[in-house]
Amino acid sequence: MEAKSSPHSMVVLSGCRIIDGLGSHVIENGVILIQDGIIEDLGEKDSVPIPKDSIAYDLKGKTVVPGLIDTHTHIQLFKGDSELDMIKDSVPFKTLKACHNAQLTLNAGFTGIRDLGSENLVDLAVRDACEQGLQEGPLMKVSAYKIMSTGADFPIYPPEVSLLGRQTMDGPDEVRKAVRTLLALGVDVIKIMTSGRTFRKSSSPNAYSLTLEEAQIVVDEAHNQGIPVSSHTHGAAGVKIALAAGCDTIEHGTVLDDADIELMIKNNTYLIPTFSYGKKLEQLGSDSGLPSYSISKALESRQLRLISFSKALSAGVNIAMGSDAGMPFVPHGNNAFELELMVEAGMTPMQAIMSATSEAAKVLRIDGDTGTIEKGKQADLLVVTNNPLIDIRQLQNRGQNIQAVIQRGRFVVNHGIAGIVATV
Repeated sequence: MEAKSSPHSMVVLSGCRIIDGLGSHVIENGVILIQDGIIEDLGEKDSVPIPKDSIAYDLKGKTVVPGLIDTHTHIQLFKGDSELDMIKDSVPFKTLKACHNAQLTLNAGFTGIRDLGSENLVDLAVRDACEQGLQEGPLMKVSAYKIMSTGADFPIYPPEVSLLGRQTMDGPDEVRKAVRTLLALGVDVIKIMTSGRTFRKSSSPNAYSLTLEEAQIVVDEAHNQGIPVSSHTHGAAGVKIALAAGCDTIEHGTVLDDADIELMIKNNTYLIPTFSYGKKLEQLGSDSGLPSYSISKALESRQLRLISFSKALSAGVNIAMGSDAGMPFVPHGNNAFELELMVEAGMTPMQAIMSATSEAAKVLRIDGDTGTIEKGKQADLLVVTNNPLIDIRQLQNRGQNIQAVIQRGRFVVNHGIAGIVATV
C-alpha cells in the first residue's frame, strides 16, 4: 500500500547502514524510528519492531549519517560575485541571494551552519526566516558583522566614496560598543579578526589586527552573556592574541606552535581549518583570475596550515569542519568538498564525519538536540547511496550520491525513495 502519511505518522528507515556520528559501532542493517521529528528508536533491523501503520522506507544498501553541519560559512556571498557586485546589489537582493544559498546548503545535506561575517544583518534575516518557516534552509547560528580594525579586511576607497554596512572598530571603546550592539541585535556568536587576510593586497596575514586588550574586551563582553567568540587567525601573532583572550574557536589556524596546541587542548578550543579555498587556488593557479599576490599569499598559507593541522590532529585538538562557503571557488552546496580535503590532510573518514556532525554540533552548541543519530535527538539525517567510510566523496552533492535529506523528521529532499504503510 502506498504511503499517505499524516504529520504525526511514525516514519521508519529500514535496512540502512547507520553511522551515528559518535565514532562508535556502525550498524550495517539498521532501522531508525522517527516520531514527530524525533528519533524514537534505532538498532539492528531484527531487534527493533516496526509498528503497524507506520510509513516504512526501504533503504537497503544505502547509508544514513547525521545531517551535516558546516561551522564556517558566508551565506551572503554568492558564487562569482565581484567586489563591484557586492557594492551595487541592494540589501534586499543580497538577502534573496542568501536565501538561495541557504536552500542550496540544505539540499546538499547540511541541516546546520554557523555563519561568520555578513553585512547589513542579512544573516540574521535569513536565520529568522528559516526558523519561522518562511524559507527552507539549515538551522543557522550567525554573527552579523565582524569585529575588526580598519584595514584588516575591507579595501579603503577614496574619501568621496562612502559605503554603509561595513563596520570597523579601532580602540577599546569602539570595540566594546560594537560587541554590545551585536549582542543586543541577537547574534549567536561574535566573529573577530585577530589576523589580517590572505585575500587583500594591503592586509597581512602575519600581522595582528586587534590588540590583546581589544580581543579580551570582545571575549569578556560576549562570555558575560553566554555567547561564544570565533577568531579569524592566520599568523602566529594573531593566533596567540586569540588564544590568550580566550576565543572559543580558531578559524584557519595557519600557524600553530606547540604552545598554541597545548593551550587549545587545555581550554577546549576548537580548530576550524577551512581547506577548500586554498585547495581550489592550488588547482586553478593563474586560471583563477585572481591577482598574483592573492594566489601566492593563499598558497603559502595553505602549506603552513597543512603542517599546523597535522600537528593539531596528532595532539588531539578538537577539530570541526568549516568550508568557508561563499569564498571564491567555494560555492554553497559544495560544502562537503571540505571533508574530502580533511581526509586528504590526514583524518580518517570517520573522524571527518564526526567533525561535521557531533563535533560541529558542539561548536554550534546544539549537541543536546542534533548532530548524532541517537534516541531523543532530532531526526536531522542525510541518506547517501554508498558508504562514505570507504569513499568520503559520497557525502558530496554530485551525481546520485545524495538520496534524501531529512530535517526534523521531514523529507526536504527525496530522490525517489518511496514509503509504504507497514502492515505488520
